Amino acid sequence: MKKLFIILLVLCTINLTAQTWKRPVKIILYHTSTIALGAVGDAVYDNGNKNLGHALKGMEVGALIAGPFINKIQKREALDYILSYGFLRFSFFDAFYNMSRDLPLLYNGTTSNYDKIMNQMPPHGRAWYKGGSLMIGISLPLNKL
Repeated sequence: MKKLFIILLVLCTINLTAQTWKRPVKIILYHTSTIALGAVGDAVYDNGNKNLGHALKGMEVGALIAGPFINKIQKREALDYILSYGFLRFSFFDAFYNMSRDLPLLYNGTTSNYDKIMNQMPPHGRAWYKGGSLMIGISLPLNKL
């Protein structure tokens, strides 16, 4: 049920970006929806549904390639656009992935280097980094794009 909710959220968000919203909000929503799409794709793939996982990851890649064209990103804005995506991905990816797999919200695995680094931090340290990253990821489009 959570996976369906996240996929519907992503599709609604992509649909809303086509409306007449202000550009920075559209960019933030577009980034968030592509991050959710990738996280759900990874979670579905890891749960054993390889075909749907590949399809969702393919949709994420397509959305990432189309994003600069949909959001009319100019060359001078490209770095801010990419940085905003990176900061928002750091903030949201784990939460979307964990919700999709019915794991605790702040759960980190033990195998990847990212997981090992994050597991060395106390929970409040992770919250500070992810919160700071969220603030930067939102403020870049609001101030620069």
